[in-house]
Amino acid sequence: MFYNPNEDKKVLKVAGNDIARVYATSLLEIGQDKNVLAQLEEELGFVSSLLKEDNEFSNYLTSPGFTKESKKEFIGKVFSDKLSDYIINFLYVLIEHGRQSVIPEINTAFNGLLDEANNRMRVDVVSTVKLESATLDKIIGELKKKYNKDIIVSEKIDEKILGGIIIEIGDLVIDGSLASNLKKIKYNLLNSKVRSDMAYED
Repeated sequence: MFYNPNEDKKVLKVAGNDIARVYATSLLEIGQDKNVLAQLEEELGFVSSLLKEDNEFSNYLTSPGFTKESKKEFIGKVFSDKLSDYIINFLYVLIEHGRQSVIPEINTAFNGLLDEANNRMRVDVVSTVKLESATLDKIIGELKKKYNKDIIVSEKIDEKILGGIIIEIGDLVIDGSLASNLKKIKYNLLNSKVRSDMAYED
C-alpha cells in the first residue's frame, strides 16, 4: 500500500473539528447558564472575522515567537471595552492551550450548535446582483417549508455566475446559475457531436 499524505490531512482536519466542537460546547454551556448566548455568538464571530481579515493580528496571536502571557496581556488591553469577560477568559484558555488558531473552526462549530438548539439553518444565496426583497422572501419561504426550520440567509454577489442564483446549504449546492446552465448545454452539445460522429463512422 502506498502512503497517501492526503489521508494525514483528513485525519488532522477531523481532529481539528473535534477539538473545535469540544471548545464550542463548553462555550455554549456557559452561554446557556448565564443566558448570554446571543452576546457570545456576536463576540466570537467578531474575533473569528478579525483573525481571517487582519493578517497582523492573526500572525501575532498564532506566532510561537511571542509568549502566552504577552498575548493574554494584549487581548486584555485591546478588547477589554469590546468583549465580555466570558469571551476574553475563553481566549485566555485557548492561548494557554495553544488553540487560538482554531478560533474560526470553533466559531463555525458554535454557530452549528446554536442552530441545532434553535432549529435554524444557514443558507448562502449567490447572485450577480442584489436580489429584491420579494425574491429573497420567496426563497426563504420555500426553504422554510421544505426543511421546517428558521432560515438565516447570507447574500453574496458573484458576477461570474452571469445570471440566476446559487443556493448553498452546508455541503449541498443548488446551482441555478446561467453559467452552470451554459456549461450543461455545452456538455450536451459536445456529447451529441461525439455520438453523431460515432454514428457516421458506423
